[in-house]
Amino acid sequence: MNREELTLEIFLKLMAQDTINPPGNERRGAECLREIFDRAGIRCEIQDLGDNRANFIAEFGEGKPVLEFSGHLDVVPCVGDWQHPSIGATQEGGLIYGRGACDMKGGVAAMCAAAISLHEEKAPLKGRIRLVFVADEEHANLGMHAFLERYPAADYTVLGEPTQLHVAVAHRGVARFYIDLKGYACHAALRTGAESAVTKAARAILAIGEMNERLTATTHAILPPPSIVITQAEGYEKDNVVPGRVRLLTDFRILPGTTEPDARRMICEALDRAGIEGYSLEKRFYMPGGEISPGEEFVSRCCEAAAQTNGRSETPRAFDASCEQCFLVEAGSKTVVLGPGSLDQAHTVDEFVEKAQLLRATECYRRIAMSILG
Repeated sequence: MNREELTLEIFLKLMAQDTINPPGNERRGAECLREIFDRAGIRCEIQDLGDNRANFIAEFGEGKPVLEFSGHLDVVPCVGDWQHPSIGATQEGGLIYGRGACDMKGGVAAMCAAAISLHEEKAPLKGRIRLVFVADEEHANLGMHAFLERYPAADYTVLGEPTQLHVAVAHRGVARFYIDLKGYACHAALRTGAESAVTKAARAILAIGEMNERLTATTHAILPPPSIVITQAEGYEKDNVVPGRVRLLTDFRILPGTTEPDARRMICEALDRAGIEGYSLEKRFYMPGGEISPGEEFVSRCCEAAAQTNGRSETPRAFDASCEQCFLVEAGSKTVVLGPGSLDQAHTVDEFVEKAQLLRATECYRRIAMSILG
């Protein structure tokens, strides 16, 4: 079986597994990969996380350094009016449709095909190749945290999120807080001079909007400025009741180095500046930003491999979404983000990946492996 056939075989098998999160069921994907790696004679294991959730880990070679290819097995729900089957893969022209095609079963399949082909060819590698595909990336990073608690970080990691095979070296994190606002509650027919929670929420929304404008002055060498928006407002009690509490949800995209307390403080300062009283913040989710220096030799090697594969010049850039690079870098692994597919397709109706780009990804990962370990 040639590399293109191997890539497509793995990809189609993964696409047939329903690993929608929630609930996840990533063990289905992990079992699928174990069959493939057992056939190839590569040692592998399934790290059980309970409730049909699991990570997949495979490794071959000896000594140091360790080059890791990493990704996630879960996909987001298939909402909306799909024109193609959402679970599975449907090819039309040069595109392959299905949930997870670009985010990121395409990247996982290409990584597996690259590693298996190098193993079968007995490529002279100085070090180890490790493959780690985790559960729950799309929700709370259960799989990545469980993996890093048990295993030492690799020296180098390629994270296969969709970048159209460009090399990304940084991403913004995200801090989500509920803002609970209390105000005067009463019958809707009554006039009162006291401020209601609804009015207070309106002022808070404007204050967050002003904060977002001020954040544009914050700069980063690669990433866009931090930003914050309100994504939810809830306070209804009854048609004829002015509610005593309104809850807002923020989505705060933060630069690397911004901690959870930092993000909380910045939101409170914005609300205090607007003179808003009687509020409290409750954390919903926090993920830090991540980055690696564009000047790292590993970054240069990855750019060279991508340039050779794609026939275009490559310079380090930003990854526009949040991802698990932050956790890998924090654990000590020099990590870039590089994978087939576009973020424009991730989480959308009729998600797709270009077949040609999927196949080029396998070659790109092979080039990286040979550059680092050859």
